Amino acid sequence: MFGFHKPKMYRSIEGCCICRAKSSSSRFTDSKRYEKDFQSCFGLHETRSGDICNACVLLVKRWKKLPAGSKKNWNHVVDARAGPSLKTTLKPKKVKTLSGNRIKSNQISKLQKEFKRHKSTWTPASSFH
Repeated sequence: MFGFHKPKMYRSIEGCCICRAKSSSSRFTDSKRYEKDFQSCFGLHETRSGDICNACVLLVKRWKKLPAGSKKNWNHVVDARAGPSLKTTLKPKKVKTLSGNRIKSNQISKLQKEFKRHKSTWTPASSFH
């Protein structure tokens, strides 16, 4: 009675071959139908294939409607949902002080050492001078 059809997928193990999103509120589809447009639409220098999320499909369709000769591409979307890179995870975290200035984590450790040194030399009698 019903023919076989591919079930709608809202999660992808490898993620979208363009943006790397692994889940979506809309379905993932096979990228074969759109692969010929990837290089121009997303400014890719390599071939990609696999599942593609509906958001990236819509970008390809929007790119196809651009006027001839348009240089617009959606390169900023490529690997955008892949997660933090190694570069961003190794940067020292900056913390805002009460005065609003930003200080680095190594400055915090210096201040903590300074505080411990003053704390160890403090006595109740020394506070009345």
